[in-house]
Amino acid sequence: MQPTNGELAASVCYRKKGRRNSVLACDSRLIPIGTGRSASAFRIQDSNTVMKVYYPDSLHIAEEEAAIYRKLEQVSFFPTLHDAGTNYIVMDYVEGRTFFQCLTGGEKISAKSITDVDQALREVRRLELNPSDIHLHNLILTPDGSVKMIDPARFNQEKNCTQWDDLRAAYYKYYSKKLFPKRIPAVLLESVRALYQRNFLHV
Repeated sequence: MQPTNGELAASVCYRKKGRRNSVLACDSRLIPIGTGRSASAFRIQDSNTVMKVYYPDSLHIAEEEAAIYRKLEQVSFFPTLHDAGTNYIVMDYVEGRTFFQCLTGGEKISAKSITDVDQALREVRRLELNPSDIHLHNLILTPDGSVKMIDPARFNQEKNCTQWDDLRAAYYKYYSKKLFPKRIPAVLLESVRALYQRNFLHV
């Protein structure tokens, strides 16, 4: 008998060291594919779905993010939510490469991809949500050239987040120029991000 989604989520054990959580154990059907500030993501074996299992100190975000995904179900730029529980959500697996992976791998990000993100955010705002925390790791370029967005957990924030505005400005000011390198080392991108987050760097 196949385990339920709740049973799969319950199999995930985390260990926290400092501010970071790491996966200590999980069911063999869960294939780790990423970690974030509030949860880790696993592809469910033999499926086209992803389970996001939240850390013990972030369980309240599971309900919040599930509610946001339900609001976004008519917006094609986001994966479909299939299930949710007290500590997990299950959604479509999105094939492709994040914008971060494109930059570090030398895969060009087109101006159309930038306008697609702008269109997605306009649709989000029409639903009276406030797009926040838009960064290179939660924007995905799919094999057919379309854009998908993930991790909308902070779309209920009231503060005005300018992160995407700054990324778009950097794209046109630097990246789109003919002589600007299209392959950027990961350590450089992470350093720029750290400086930006500490308000030491402005576009």
